[in-house]
Amino acid sequence: MDALKKAGRFLRNCVELYIPVAAFLIMFVVFVAEIAARYLFNKPLAWAYEVTVMCYLWLVIFGACFAYRDRSHVTFTLIYDKLGVKGKAVCAFLGNLLMFIAFAAMLVPSIRFISQMKMQVTSVFKIGLNIVYLPFIPFMFIMIAYFLYDMYVEVMAFLGSPKHIDLMLNSTRNETEEAIEMALSEETEKESDR
Repeated sequence: MDALKKAGRFLRNCVELYIPVAAFLIMFVVFVAEIAARYLFNKPLAWAYEVTVMCYLWLVIFGACFAYRDRSHVTFTLIYDKLGVKGKAVCAFLGNLLMFIAFAAMLVPSIRFISQMKMQVTSVFKIGLNIVYLPFIPFMFIMIAYFLYDMYVEVMAFLGSPKHIDLMLNSTRNETEEAIEMALSEETEKESDR
């Protein structure tokens, strides 16, 4: 079971972390090469724009999965922060349910549309646009899985499971709360050392 978890974690990191990092590095190197070719050698690279656009798409789409996993996306929690645990669970569940419904409704049409894009190709490399936009399909499956997991945690938190309450509350803590908690823990350590 541990080997299966490690393999799953590695695959998840490949999709959400390593592919976006590789796409960013390729995009950056090609961008710098294009600037050098255009302004130093006066010979622009015809393929550079195509590569940077493809890398940018893959970076943004898979990077969004990691941002959701890491909870580093922008959230507006002014009202949410004032609610109790059950209120937070209900609000978060409803938000995730709306997103789940939207992604589930888009899934089949997106797959059909992207599979039809193979008839169109890029201008320089002649790569089918279905390959260019391919990351959108796993992105949708990954996000649906995240929404389902979050909804499960929120239902369990609403029912009073301490483990799931901690999971839900820790996933929505902002950087300010973490900084305050860290400062308070350091302060208590200093007082206990005295």
